[in-house]
Formats: sequence, C-alpha cells, structure tokens
Amino acid sequence: MAKELKKPAKPEEPDLLPAMGLFTILIPMLLSMTSFSKLAIVEVNLPERSMMNMDNDTPPEPDQQALNLSLAITSDYLVIGARGGFQPNVYFKEMWTFRCKSDSKLITYSPEEVKATVEAGHGPKCQDGKEMDKEKYIYEIENIELWALEKTSEEDPGRVRWSLYTSQGENVPDSVFVDGNNEFFAMTGEGPGGLKQPAGLKKPSAGAAVATLTPNSARKLKPEDAAKSIVYPLSAYDIIAKDLIAIHAQFIDLDDVDNIIIVANDDTQFDKVIQLMDRAKAAEFAKINLAKLGG
Repeated sequence: MAKELKKPAKPEEPDLLPAMGLFTILIPMLLSMTSFSKLAIVEVNLPERSMMNMDNDTPPEPDQQALNLSLAITSDYLVIGARGGFQPNVYFKEMWTFRCKSDSKLITYSPEEVKATVEAGHGPKCQDGKEMDKEKYIYEIENIELWALEKTSEEDPGRVRWSLYTSQGENVPDSVFVDGNNEFFAMTGEGPGGLKQPAGLKKPSAGAAVATLTPNSARKLKPEDAAKSIVYPLSAYDIIAKDLIAIHAQFIDLDDVDNIIIVANDDTQFDKVIQLMDRAKAAEFAKINLAKLGG
C-alpha cells in the first residue's frame, strides 16, 4: 500500500503584536534620551577688500563696493551706518502729542511727565484743564515726536534744537525749512534742557529765500506762507531725512543704493519705525527691510 503523502503545511504569519508593543515603549524612551543641537546662523560683516589687500595690491574703487546702508533706532538716538562705519549719533528727546477729547486740542508731554502723573493717580491734563482717562490715555497719542538734542558728550543730557517749519495750523510742523546751502535754520533752545524757544530764531518774513527737503522746492516766501511758518523743535527724523537724501545722491551708481535696513528693538514703538520708513521712501530708497537690533 503506497505511503500517503502529506501536503506541505501553509507557513503561519508571525505575530507582530509583541514587537509592535516593544517599539511603542522603546521609541518614546529613546526620543526622551536624545539631545538635539540647535543650528543658528550669525551674519558677520567681513573687513572691506581694501583692508584685506596686501601692500602691493590696489584697493578697489569705492563705487565697486556695496553701500550696505542701515538705519538704527535706539531709545536715545538714531544712527546711519554704511560700509562698516557710522555717522554721528542723532540724539533726541522723545515727546508724546495727545489729541484731547474734551477740547479737541493738541498738547505735548514727555513720557516721563506722563508716567509720573499716572503713577500719582491722575491722567495727563488737557489745555482746558480736564484730565484724560489715566487708563486709556495711551490711545489718545496722536504722534510720537523726536526732538533733536545738542550734546557735548555722552553724559550730557543735551538741549533741544529749534528750527523753522511750514505749518497747516495748530502750531503743528509740516516741512522743515533749509537755506541755500541746504542747512537747517537751527538754534539751541534756552532755559533748562533748551525747552524754551531761542529768542534769536525768528519766523521767516515774506520774500525770504527758503527751500524744504523736497527737490526743487527753492522759492521766495509769499506773505500767506510766511504767516503760516512756525518756530518748532527740530525733528531728529528731519536730520536723518536730509542725510539719507545726500547719501542716495552721492552713491547713486552703486548697485544697492536703493536698499536700506531699518534696525530696531522689539519694544520700539511701531510709530517710530513707520516714520523712518516714510523718510527713507521720500529719499528714494525703494527696498526697505527691517531687522532686530542686536538680534
């Protein structure tokens, strides 16, 4: 009798559940024991080629180098930097101009004055004597002004500089006047901190030859325009604007002449950044970037 042949048994599939359970335990344990390295990129400004060349090499022409223009704002000053160097600091005194709801008029205080008043349990006073809401006064700030300071040293608290401006009313400055040499009609104020208008700085009379920072604006003042002009603290923004216009004209042939980086701290009020962007745009800088100061 022939031996009966057995059919080969069908291989059984392995039970993966125990292995999956093991991996479920091992993977979180390994991840918790793993340390990750953080990758950071630090931008470094290398020395200019002219500084790195050997004595026998000829340095490149200035117009072959990038301008690398930046404009930084701190709590005390504005400063323009380019090609690894910086212009003198433009120091300022910050002032807050409020539009009071009680009388619809403008009034200006320093932040220190406002904070001291609020800490005493009051709100800033309007021209009619009424107080603003000490909890909501911040929402009534219409403009943050930066009054330029004349300083003899870092330790010097400085005195406010005054200049001549056009005005549309309410003693609100519009465009700053410059003379035939493109210089401000500026004088240091009198009294503590230079907060008092200098007696020697007078409003321009009709027929005076003046200009503004706007190109081709030189003219002789008409009587109605002379009547609207005012003496007002010189804005640090206007000093920067004049310098930016001069820089853009001087380096017009450089490839990055239209580029500028505005550098500020995280706590810098956005109003200040907008003001600087407006000045840069008016000076024909088409590409404006923002960066963090010290970041």
